Amino acid sequence: MQALNIYVAHPYDGHEENKKKVEEFIKLLIKKNIFHKPNFISPIHNYGYLYNNMEYEKGIDLCLNLLNECDILLIPKFEKIKMSKGCLIELGYAKHKGMEIIHWEDVVSINESN
Repeated sequence: MQALNIYVAHPYDGHEENKKKVEEFIKLLIKKNIFHKPNFISPIHNYGYLYNNMEYEKGIDLCLNLLNECDILLIPKFEKIKMSKGCLIELGYAKHKGMEIIHWEDVVSINESN
């Protein structure tokens, strides 16, 4: 079976604490062995350092190029992303492309500690 490319979306807005949330979530997914042969791809980790150094449209294009190479969009539920322009764009793109979309909350409780 081929590896799954899983795009892990989360609001960022240049805040390092959001980057940490993604890191903790991916650690939990790996610990729980939720996906078989996953490649977790985080646009925050790939391009977060560019957030204040390029036009927003160019940055989101980089993110969508990554998303285009993925099999699954893993994203928080709408209530948590409704103020995130980037997440809404990523969600719309994935829907338009017919990608599988999975919500963080449906995979595993973010507050789990074991």
